[in-house]
Amino acid sequence: MKSPLLLGLDLGTTNVKALVTDRVGQPLAQASSPIQLLHVGNGGVEQEIAEIEQATIATLQKVAREVDASRIEAIGVSSQGGALQVLDGQDRPLGRVVSWLDQRGRPFDAALTAELGRDWFLRHISRGCSGLGTGQLLRLRDESPDLLRAPNRVGYVGDIIVSRLCGRAAQDGTSCSLAVLYNPELRNYDPELLHRLGIGAGQLPDLISPREFAGGLRPEIAQATGLRPGIPVSVAIHDQYASALGTGAVQAGTVMVGTGTAWVLLAVNDRLAAPVIDEAFVCNHVVEGLFGQILSLVNGGSSFSWALNVLGLVGRSSEEIEALLASSPPGSAGLCFWPFLVSAGVSGLAPETKGRLSGLQLSHRPADIMRAVVEGLAFELNRYLGFLRNAGWPVERLVLGGGAASSRVTTQILADVTGLPLACLPSGEASLLGAAILARGLLEPRTSLAELSDAMLLPARRVEPGANASFYPEQFRAYLRSLPSAQASQS
Repeated sequence: MKSPLLLGLDLGTTNVKALVTDRVGQPLAQASSPIQLLHVGNGGVEQEIAEIEQATIATLQKVAREVDASRIEAIGVSSQGGALQVLDGQDRPLGRVVSWLDQRGRPFDAALTAELGRDWFLRHISRGCSGLGTGQLLRLRDESPDLLRAPNRVGYVGDIIVSRLCGRAAQDGTSCSLAVLYNPELRNYDPELLHRLGIGAGQLPDLISPREFAGGLRPEIAQATGLRPGIPVSVAIHDQYASALGTGAVQAGTVMVGTGTAWVLLAVNDRLAAPVIDEAFVCNHVVEGLFGQILSLVNGGSSFSWALNVLGLVGRSSEEIEALLASSPPGSAGLCFWPFLVSAGVSGLAPETKGRLSGLQLSHRPADIMRAVVEGLAFELNRYLGFLRNAGWPVERLVLGGGAASSRVTTQILADVTGLPLACLPSGEASLLGAAILARGLLEPRTSLAELSDAMLLPARRVEPGANASFYPEQFRAYLRSLPSAQASQS
């Protein structure tokens, strides 16, 4: 008898992806389909839910053709968070998806935070301010007062696609926390916040455990994709927590670092704690008994891409870039880089702090500038780890995913600056593997997701702090002294 296969589905911001693995996590097939971001002016970013649905079906079709689809036993779903869609009473879209990248809700978030106060938000959603979906709901209600009234309801990309697959719109607490409606103490929507928004809990997706399947694959979807009808489909979990499963960030003291366009931290603890910065997203981990906080550095891979572009290095091989970084000494020959090329939302700094490259001399080379960018990002990562440490949050090891995880020079700099061992994952598709792990969890409800993560995790490259670890503490302190703090700007 052939062993069952698992399908992980990731509903990303610009692509829908799917991965089929065996029970030990070995990848057997992978596919993706692009989706558009529509820039509509005034900071607005939208998407078409119909396009996301079509991309989902197309991706499932592609990946099912690469394997014996009859052996696929379950589908786990990972999704972008905070991308909302208003639906009518028959689940038809009213307008477009409002992307989590959309900035038009920010004034409404600021006004609500000023009205209710930081302490109110800390008590109700374990966050120091309003953000993302909450402000967008206020904006939509302001623009069209009847839009959010029953029978209309509010959905998010993940639960809408789950509904299309199995007939039940469902998300878990990790996705709900990115909508900024989740009370982690209640493990439910916060009723007082919903009341202030004028929305009933019945107008929102069902909140269920990631161990509970949302439903069986609908016959018409099975026929369209080549999958078997009735196989269990998971709730939609947030992609950062899917990545936590896919990187092994499933024990207290682990901090997962996603090194995409913006570097994002997911810190894991065994107790519910207040947010270490007001902008953090706090919720229950998908692993029972654990809790997480998501902190965004706002900047990250975008700074590295900017430097490659400015220096005319786009198109160089990864080996050439590695050699370039290695050729510059620790400290980048006296250069210091502030990685604030996107300043909005950076925590603890004076408003509108901009990026900076200081210490330039005629003797500096492109290699020195590139290394300064990496060191600046490493210092900024360490500054955010300081928020965790100062709050008493355990920080014992880092697990690294995304593009930077494949760079030996960058990962060594990160280990040296933070003083922490790194586990570097070989693939940038951690959320897909995490979704496949979630799928296996539907088939083995008595086995913890932490155990399943350990069983399916791909081997990681370990990086220990090295010879330069003693050099960087003073460099980091100098970096901190150079920054314009938010407190100084208010005095």
